Amino acid sequence: MHANKTLFLFFLVLYFIAGLSLLITGSVAHHHASQFTALTGPAVVSGAGFIISLGVIILILSVLGFLGAYKNRLGLLKIFIGSLLLILLLQFIAVIVGFTLRSKADNQLRAKLISSLPKYTAKVKEVVVEWDRLQEKWSCCGVNNSSDWDITADLAEPPDSCCLKADCTSVAENGSAVFEQGCYLAARNIFFRYSKALGGVSLFFLLVEIAGTILAIGLLRDLKNNYGSV
Repeated sequence: MHANKTLFLFFLVLYFIAGLSLLITGSVAHHHASQFTALTGPAVVSGAGFIISLGVIILILSVLGFLGAYKNRLGLLKIFIGSLLLILLLQFIAVIVGFTLRSKADNQLRAKLISSLPKYTAKVKEVVVEWDRLQEKWSCCGVNNSSDWDITADLAEPPDSCCLKADCTSVAENGSAVFEQGCYLAARNIFFRYSKALGGVSLFFLLVEIAGTILAIGLLRDLKNNYGSV
């Protein structure tokens, strides 16, 4: 029993650190993704929120499991195992849904970007701020190219954030004064970078939690067998 308890306590320490890491990772992803929510949609922010919530729950469960193991409380261990199984189920569903909807999300992202262009013309504040930030940061213009601003947004000239220079004078070899690359790939990279990171983290902890569940069940069985001496 002592070997199982030692392994389980060691797992809980790692689990606590993992929960803290999830909390930090989710917070960073949420901060960066929220800067482009009006353009990329709420999917990444929602995923980051899920990771943050998961991190908090893991921290609480780690403390609960530690108390149950250290003080030999069968009730606390049962709650720990039940909660862990529920988290495993939710994570398993989240990973499957995430990978299943990936190709669909790609098409929706392009459509979301195109539909936001007229909102820039209408001077919707968050759309203006996020388009300018995206174009300046990633040196791009429009969804596919700068012509999107004329065709879709009905602007005679692209926004100043598309300009190669502050005064928007021609500096390119072809005489262009704006970035030639569209922003779709940049936005896609932002979207899928965090989606992949969050999905990979969830999958990793899914495997870790399976090991933790096995250890917890083994310790619970040992405690039941030795209940008279506990």
